[in-house]
Amino acid sequence: MLSFLKKLMGNTPTPEEVREQVQEESILAATDTEQSHQTEQQKAPEQDGVVTSLSLHETWEAKLSQQEKYALSFVAQELPPLAKGNISLAGKHLVPHDEGIEVTAFIRNSSDRPVLLESMTLVVLFGDQQLFTRQSFDLSVIGEIPAHAARPWSFVFTREHFLQVNVLLDNWKVAFELAQKKMVLPQQLELEESWIKALSDQQKQALIDLSQRLPALKEGEVNVQSVQLREQEDGALHAILLIRNGSTQPLSFEKLPLAVYDVTGDTVARGMFELNGLTVNPSTSKPWLFIFPAESVLKSNADLSRWKAAVPQ
Repeated sequence: MLSFLKKLMGNTPTPEEVREQVQEESILAATDTEQSHQTEQQKAPEQDGVVTSLSLHETWEAKLSQQEKYALSFVAQELPPLAKGNISLAGKHLVPHDEGIEVTAFIRNSSDRPVLLESMTLVVLFGDQQLFTRQSFDLSVIGEIPAHAARPWSFVFTREHFLQVNVLLDNWKVAFELAQKKMVLPQQLELEESWIKALSDQQKQALIDLSQRLPALKEGEVNVQSVQLREQEDGALHAILLIRNGSTQPLSFEKLPLAVYDVTGDTVARGMFELNGLTVNPSTSKPWLFIFPAESVLKSNADLSRWKAAVPQ
């Protein structure tokens, strides 16, 4: 935080420079946050948006000088107007830290009521939504954010959570993980919005761990990687697979025949899946959930301690 303020104090930016220096904002509807004090968020009327004013946590209030507060107030006022009824995270400064990196951002509330956030996963991305790190933070320590306010806060992302090394973070963004439309893991493993919202933290971490172990795709290679298989109470099998496209063209799938094989190589289940144009971009991988209903299971009590899914020959 201090380095951010020293830079700000050394040369007060123009309003245009403030907007240029703030990274792309990550925006959630206020009703999507755990402790919004709103009973129902009505649709905002057409307008230019809400200008947020500075709100300091008591710890920042106590240690900042009047000049520093003025500088922060100027930045908060010059942030782009925010559509009504939202919570946003606007990254302002990223610097090295003894434990990893420190990101200073404004948490903005454009709703008409105060908001108290709870524990949420934040991510730092670079380039084309490439995931650099993700970490859970207890956002309740930031305190209640008043209506139409912007509260600065510093987040330390520790080194053990870094997914990439030796990358240039000049085009970076800090974001609420749940607000992301897309997130790209190591080895170009793409997660779309529906997966980001649906996967548990444990499942996301399993995919991240897998992405770091995957061998690089060879040019022209297309394959299916087995990720997770779960037997359901009704006898169905739920398989998460990774479709990998090493070609130079996007691949679109309308239908895909698949079979699951157990540790002995026996066919456990077989099915034909309607994918309705599922597209996997060039040189990327994409996870997908395949549900084999109970009637498609051919072998009961199979040993699935080691298994694989593949297109049947």
